[in-house]
Amino acid sequence: MFDSSPGFEPEAFASYAYPRVLDPQLAQLLEAQRVARGPVDRYALPFPEARLQLLQERRLGQTGEPAMQSIETSGLQVADRWVGLRWYHAGPAEADAVALVYLHGGGWCVGSNDTHDTVLRHLAVASALPVCGVDYSLAPEHPFPAALDDVRAVVDELLARHPRVVLAGDSAGANLVLAEAMRRRDAGAGEGIAALLLFYGVYAPLRESGSCAAYGGGQFGLSVAAQRRYLDAYLPTSASADARVFPLLGRLHGLPPAYLLAAELDLLLDDSVRLHHAMAAAGSRSVLRVCAGMNHGFLNHANLLGAAAGALREAGGFAAAVAGSL
Repeated sequence: MFDSSPGFEPEAFASYAYPRVLDPQLAQLLEAQRVARGPVDRYALPFPEARLQLLQERRLGQTGEPAMQSIETSGLQVADRWVGLRWYHAGPAEADAVALVYLHGGGWCVGSNDTHDTVLRHLAVASALPVCGVDYSLAPEHPFPAALDDVRAVVDELLARHPRVVLAGDSAGANLVLAEAMRRRDAGAGEGIAALLLFYGVYAPLRESGSCAAYGGGQFGLSVAAQRRYLDAYLPTSASADARVFPLLGRLHGLPPAYLLAAELDLLLDDSVRLHHAMAAAGSRSVLRVCAGMNHGFLNHANLLGAAAGALREAGGFAAAVAGSL
């Protein structure tokens, strides 16, 4: 259906010239955001303050669109933690529908259903599926594997009420999605996952070359320093080689069909490209879209950025096609 662009074959990494040109419309949005933010560096703030700052930044582009027929909130008790759930219904809710479960990004330390409200709305429209956003537990208050435990409990609960689920997420959320899909495959319960939507995710340890070297200085947003800070807050040292943290270290056979979306100007670009080829080599179906001129997190501008809205339409269409074939 979709595939990687020319030049993204594994052997091309050594000679690939990483672009430096930001999409003009996105550049205007980021400049307006910078002016509104002032001198604050969100990536350097203590995490409780960073969470509030991220929400303030995201609300600049949140318009309550696309409109939903209904939005419902609920939750689930997992150990001593309350995991909030938010359901987005673009049309009439069907009790036996395939559900789309969304795990937000934010380095396992920030982010929420509130910060990703725009993405959740667009996916609900594009997929025509009920979309459930998950407010999983955040580090450093709840380090690895708390978030994974939350995700497992939520998916268990939803599969008791829905025939199948599509798992979707961005950045750290995509990391959690893939780790949960691999866990269910290994447990012999993978048939409940219909498809994966993986948006500019974390799949491997940081590298000193490739996209990490090209974009790691933070000129387009996320930096290597910020990513290291997130990893340090999320991970105990003993988990640094754990495939539940870095799925590219694990086995990638027998996974559901996956739609991978990558931002061209993102230090995590190579993670998505390498995952795409590794899944194909393992016999899993994987398709990849690399969005030119885009940076990490660009999907959250979908109400103001045509490329982001188009990418979410395509991803939602992939989920709808898979759900419709069941």
